[in-house]
Amino acid sequence: MSEQNVMTDVNHVQHMFLHVESSDMECVINIAGHPYRLRELIFMMVENGCRVKKTSADAFNTFLFDKETVEVHDFLTSIIKAKFVG
Repeated sequence: MSEQNVMTDVNHVQHMFLHVESSDMECVINIAGHPYRLRELIFMMVENGCRVKKTSADAFNTFLFDKETVEVHDFLTSIIKAKFVG
């Protein structure tokens, strides 16, 4: 499917893992949603001073963290699952 078709398909879901760092936290998130919504989410994180890089499922599963895993389900971004480190 071409990128243009993917972006216009309102039912298309993209899935990715991101490693996110800011001055006071570090996390790996597992997100899924429409590509436009994911781009918007990443842009908001960068605008708020976070460093964001794409990572893998292995990095998510082996990420050492000392707080609970957080799950957020909202209408536009189907699933966000984050593992935080102090």
